[in-house]
Amino acid sequence: MARPFRHPRTGVYYFRQRVPTDLRGLLGDKIVSRSLRTKDGEQAKLRNAAEVQKQAMIWERHRKQPEPLPHAKIVALAGIMYRDAMATLEVEPGEASIWVEIQKLNDRVAATPDGLTKWYGSEADKLLLEQGIVTDDLSRSRLIAELDRTWRQVAEQQLKRAEGDYSPDPKANRFPDLSVFQKAAPQGVTIRGVFKLWEQDHLASGKSSRTVGDFRHKVETLIDYLGHDDAQRVTPENIADWCEHLKHDKNLTARTVSQKYLTVVRVIFGIAVEKRRLKENPAKEIKVRFVKPKRTRPKGFTDEEARAILAEALADDSVLGARSAENKRAIRWGPWVCAFTGARITELMQLRTDDLLFETVAGERVHYLRITPEAGSVKSGNYRIVPVHPQLVEMGLIEMLQSLPRGPVFYNLRPFRGKAPDPVERAQNAGAKVGTWVRDSVKITDKRLQPNHAWRHRFKTLARDFGIAPEYSDAITGHEDGRASSDYGETTLTALWREIRKLPHVDIPGQ
Repeated sequence: MARPFRHPRTGVYYFRQRVPTDLRGLLGDKIVSRSLRTKDGEQAKLRNAAEVQKQAMIWERHRKQPEPLPHAKIVALAGIMYRDAMATLEVEPGEASIWVEIQKLNDRVAATPDGLTKWYGSEADKLLLEQGIVTDDLSRSRLIAELDRTWRQVAEQQLKRAEGDYSPDPKANRFPDLSVFQKAAPQGVTIRGVFKLWEQDHLASGKSSRTVGDFRHKVETLIDYLGHDDAQRVTPENIADWCEHLKHDKNLTARTVSQKYLTVVRVIFGIAVEKRRLKENPAKEIKVRFVKPKRTRPKGFTDEEARAILAEALADDSVLGARSAENKRAIRWGPWVCAFTGARITELMQLRTDDLLFETVAGERVHYLRITPEAGSVKSGNYRIVPVHPQLVEMGLIEMLQSLPRGPVFYNLRPFRGKAPDPVERAQNAGAKVGTWVRDSVKITDKRLQPNHAWRHRFKTLARDFGIAPEYSDAITGHEDGRASSDYGETTLTALWREIRKLPHVDIPGQ
């Protein structure tokens, strides 16, 4: 199914998916269901995407005869994890004490019956799925053991880095090149193969890996509906029927089908045509018509809603219960910084202490935040600077940031189940928790509002109200107007500091 299912009685979300058409003769017409172990909607979406990938591997195992893997290929697969982990922590390994504890944890896990399978099984399945490999249980077990060895190598190298030694890993070249083991491509063109063409271009352009998971899910939905993976057999009629199926059988809105599912398929088939894998794009002329919803209220927070959120954010930490220090910090500062920057919540949640900088402007020290793709994910792919509004300075934002150890501000770098942290995922989780807090604690429950993104709309409104010109408003929020002239010259801190001060202080009663 496209979205996680929320149990009406318990509120717990579940992954649910019907057996694909081509496997129903073998497995029966039934629905696979398992708990996502969360009541948080945003967390459920992330976990559901992972379950979609996991289930896709299971379906493939039913379709194919498992093949044993030679040891060299197993080591080559582990090399993918090694390179990803080393790149993620290339410039910020964290504290040395963390890696010492990880090494001890690795030993404890290895000494536990089935410990390696529990810790590395999902990573092994992910690698096999991404490479389109279906193997036997013995090869999977050997891969899990190799992943343990590889993660120990990562931990050893990150400990060296944390202690100031950034010399190359002498064992980095022990992993064979996986391409040596790739079989020649079949004459036919598969839908999954077309998707891989798009994925390669997408990631090579430095774009978000999160989008890959979203696109993959929609492509798998099409394959599931068609009952085959042959791109050359897909007709415009197939695509039109699939869209109707999504609307009527899956209960998706016409807008969602048009702007999300159909758009994805049109894009990947378009890439196949560009690269001469297909002659025509079967989705090119298909349209799903929908009526644009009428606006019945502003997209941004009203003054009353904004004050309610900002006032609640100032409450004592004790009211936030057992949340981590990072989550409490996100709830305390996230709404306030959003209010005075119009930034996307994930852009803020991935800030590091090093992203607070300052320059002297007309004899005055001006602090600013650096929003950069080096910290995680920025939609435009470009860095920008945002001056810290005077009210945030008065509230102690600068002192708070300067008091923290070097590293991320709103999430931690502690590994989870022995795996290196993914900064983008952790920042997204932190932002989702802020949004949940707005809904549950501040009681801003209007479904027409996005509990974090509404700050972005409000900032644009205030910018117009108080005379911040569009070019400066765009520079602060990271919007792009598409004009060639906007790429000429720089928007300096001097100009942005002048403009940001036009926004008035927010008056919170009792503060």
